[in-house]
Amino acid sequence: MTVTLQDVFMITALPIEGKPLCMSTDSEGCREQMEALIDMSPPEPETEDGGKKDKVPASAPFTWIPANFANCPEDTNDSVIKTYAHTYMWYVIPRTIFADGSGKNAQWMWLKALTVFDHKFSWGSAALAYM
Repeated sequence: MTVTLQDVFMITALPIEGKPLCMSTDSEGCREQMEALIDMSPPEPETEDGGKKDKVPASAPFTWIPANFANCPEDTNDSVIKTYAHTYMWYVIPRTIFADGSGKNAQWMWLKALTVFDHKFSWGSAALAYM
């Protein structure tokens, strides 16, 4: 058995036809952009001696996402619902379709891609190419 484009669509409801999903992996300003997109960013990782790391990954720990976005507030506006939906998909996509070897972090680029639905990206093609 193998994953097909139809499987990607049925599981995620993400489009499988459209423009190629080409996202920059540049992490410059990713924490500020996370703040702008989902109103928060994970704390910067610290070294063993308690100082800040020089090189901070452009990602969020998988444990941080459900700790902050597990339950969408009731009686909220559409903007907040979209934020929670995008963040949930950000949690799911790098754990399933675009999983890496570490299994610890959700890469920033997937959140960025999820917030530009109007571009009509072909997520299915990207998933097959990633495999």
